[in-house]
Amino acid sequence: MKGTHHYAMTTRWTGNTGNGTASYQGYERSHVLQVAGKPEIPGSSDPSFRGDKTRYNPEEMLVASLSSCHMLWYLHLCAAAGIVVVDY
Repeated sequence: MKGTHHYAMTTRWTGNTGNGTASYQGYERSHVLQVAGKPEIPGSSDPSFRGDKTRYNPEEMLVASLSSCHMLWYLHLCAAAGIVVVDY
């Protein structure tokens, strides 16, 4: 692939409960990941760090990113080698 690739996204904090970050316990870790034209991804910190367990945390997103890259590279290598993968 030739050329330059640009990826734009926004992280918007949604956890201000009224006093901003006046205290460590006084704000939520909730945030939203946004890419134009795509559904928002609800994020938070890990529950161990006062996060919301119903939202994705950065550690999960990192593992998901690595897992997706690994899978897509593996599928590419198989396709290039003539190996047919029907499930992963």
